[in-house]
Amino acid sequence: MKKNKNSLKNPSSIKAMFASRFLRAMKKLKNNNASLSRSMPDKIKRCHAIRAASYASMASVVGPNKAWSRALLRKIKNSQLQRTTLHLMKERKNAHHHHSRNPRRRLGLGPENDLRELIPGGKALDFGRLLNETSDYIQCLRAQVEVMRKIVGYSSKTSL
Repeated sequence: MKKNKNSLKNPSSIKAMFASRFLRAMKKLKNNNASLSRSMPDKIKRCHAIRAASYASMASVVGPNKAWSRALLRKIKNSQLQRTTLHLMKERKNAHHHHSRNPRRRLGLGPENDLRELIPGGKALDFGRLLNETSDYIQCLRAQVEVMRKIVGYSSKTSL
């Protein structure tokens, strides 16, 4: 399937392609995990699998044209997304408590470097490209959230 650059600028096109790929990934997860019990560790594993499926779907819609999508696909391929997500969550939690002690912030280096940490593949980009990638990443995250809200809303209505 050849992707047109203009179709990726169209939010409804991104949403449609993401929804299709994400639902296929969820169906595959459901079939693979049908035998799992409902214990807490299994719920956590399922949560991580859903997150990975969501990011993989989003990155595959964009394709290798963006540094953040290449970085996400590379992480998923290497099965490091779960560990990276947990690591980032711990880092953010710790950084939240130590903002005043962070020398980067006192030197005015914080926001740019923080942005590089938040955007997959952002560490290797110059500032102009980092801003461009950030804009694209935010657009795709918004589409991802909207689609997932609709899926949850539909699922909630059908399960009643």
